[in-house]
Amino acid sequence: MAEARPPARIGKYRIEREIGRGASGVVYLGLDGFRGRSVAIKQMHAHLLADPQQAQRYRRLLRNEALLAGRLRHPHIVRLLDADEQAVPPYLVLEYVAGRPLSDHAAPDRLLPVAQVLDIAFKCGQALEHAQRQGLVHRDIKPANILLSEQGEVKLADFGTALSLRSEATQIAGLVGSPSYMSPEQVREEALTHHSDMFSLAVVVYELLTGRRPFDGETDFATLYRIGHDEPVPPSLLRPSLPPQLDRWLLRALAKPAAERYAGWDDWCGALMALARGLPHQHSQDTDSERFARLRALPFFADFHDVVLWELMRLGKWRRLERGTVLMRENTPGDSFCVLIEGQVAVSRQGWHLSTLGPGVTLGEMTYLRPDKRLRTATAVAETDVLVLKIRNPALREASEDLQSRFDKAFIRLLVQRLIATNEQLAEWEIVAAPHAPESA
Repeated sequence: MAEARPPARIGKYRIEREIGRGASGVVYLGLDGFRGRSVAIKQMHAHLLADPQQAQRYRRLLRNEALLAGRLRHPHIVRLLDADEQAVPPYLVLEYVAGRPLSDHAAPDRLLPVAQVLDIAFKCGQALEHAQRQGLVHRDIKPANILLSEQGEVKLADFGTALSLRSEATQIAGLVGSPSYMSPEQVREEALTHHSDMFSLAVVVYELLTGRRPFDGETDFATLYRIGHDEPVPPSLLRPSLPPQLDRWLLRALAKPAAERYAGWDDWCGALMALARGLPHQHSQDTDSERFARLRALPFFADFHDVVLWELMRLGKWRRLERGTVLMRENTPGDSFCVLIEGQVAVSRQGWHLSTLGPGVTLGEMTYLRPDKRLRTATAVAETDVLVLKIRNPALREASEDLQSRFDKAFIRLLVQRLIATNEQLAEWEIVAAPHAPESA
């Protein structure tokens, strides 16, 4: 029997084509004409509404998915934009990600580079930490629910079976998830925490690295048994080029007792960063996760939450510069500023050395704070090889209000610190320059 043609419209959205189909519904590519953007519309199958009792249940579940997904605002989670649980059939409207699911990269002949896999694992860890803070356990982490955009960005999708640890909403009970990716506690139908998602994500990483799942049996029952009783084969046995430290990291995340896995997502991400730095050929070019970790470690960005920090990652340009490079010269026009990530920079004015600055400070921010006076007031020269993040003033002014506000506060804090340091230095000079009283006879 031929599949029905896509509807011309769903609600206010014009339908372009079908992009996915599952047991509970169809996903269409739609156009939001009011905002001029593409969206993904997840519409429930009409036949599920034939029985009134079943229809009520499915509408409740869709409403629950909307309530849970609506809490989430993270750059690595597909965002819920709209929902209509009373429509016939009901539907959700989601952020459209132009790309493919990670299941396209889970076969041995289509594996991604190791560094990219670790980068994906890092970003998914960040996304699931955000979900954990909202009281959610995803419960269905698998490659098909993680999207890789054409630009290489990672998006976690489908919170339809998520468990809310602090909600009264009706939720799916019992054994929920995809058998190959379930945690031991899921299989036993025990209480779940973020450790369950951690185990499932580790299974995904294992598959992306080796092209095989660690616990698959001939039947679902055999797979569930192996999850609870068998130890996984170290991934380096299946792919000898993988380093031993990667085995250790992954096997810890796959530990049967939840308490033996990483304590939290911060520990997961920190261990990933240490692992990525130890891989060969990783020092020449930082991955996004390494760059994110560098920014997160700087006190300047202490009040920047993950969403705006990832926005900044896309906004700025990273530059490695050799010792002696002039970053900016006094009395020349400028429309950008730099954040010093690594190394030291000497600042001078009219040939006089003012200070030597280290990581975690900004250079040239006055042209942003005083757009009517674009001339540089000092010269900055790299005393060592440096890594800087260069941000153009017009780009920051077009960024989110949240990012602008946090920069404003950080700039004020930095300027106050510099003013205090200058006053202390002047006080020292006054003490040194003051004439000494004559000694008494």
